[in-house]
Amino acid sequence: MADPIVLNGNVRKTARPHLPEGSYYAPNITNGAEFIVTQGLPPKAELVRLGLGWTARIATASAFTYVAAWPTTRGEIVLYNGEAALGKSYIIDSAWMYNITSMAAAQHQTLIGQLVPVVATAPTDDTAQLINSLSGKSGYSGRARRAVANTAAGQTTNLWDVLATSQASAMTTNLGAALYAELWGKYIVPPGGVFALAGIAGTAAGTATIGVTWFEVQLDLG
Repeated sequence: MADPIVLNGNVRKTARPHLPEGSYYAPNITNGAEFIVTQGLPPKAELVRLGLGWTARIATASAFTYVAAWPTTRGEIVLYNGEAALGKSYIIDSAWMYNITSMAAAQHQTLIGQLVPVVATAPTDDTAQLINSLSGKSGYSGRARRAVANTAAGQTTNLWDVLATSQASAMTTNLGAALYAELWGKYIVPPGGVFALAGIAGTAAGTATIGVTWFEVQLDLG
């Protein structure tokens, strides 16, 4: 019978080590000899810490009016991956929609999204739609492009997905009515692709803004 394999670890009680990059270190174990295999940080913190997280939204001056029909080709905001072939992919983390003027009627709202892996026409970058870092980095140096009211990237009527839906908003005023979709990387935008978002309501009234958060990561997409 072969000898058992013994795994040794560094005992950790109350102090979490802070190691220099590239160093070699034994895995941590508790003082009861159990290996510590739990996630060390909250789910999104590591990608954010690395400076890979970004968010953009429709500026209030560019707010869109809800449509009361299923969209055909129009994305109210689109996020284009401007990386070269085999470059970074954009992992879509979350999206949201927020009323900024009243629809003056009790109704539901729905946030929809669509991944276009190969765009028909790459959008022109609209710098009025600001991009900011989730880790406080100054400025944006990546290759994402954003555009509003876009109909040329290749969105298709029957490829929209429902991301979030609401309860009916108040009749007299529905300012502040909002939707949030936690997507957890469900969509990955490859180089040259687009992620489009749009909003639907019961009547074509009231204006809203939409935002999207993503991580830019080098991936093998298979």
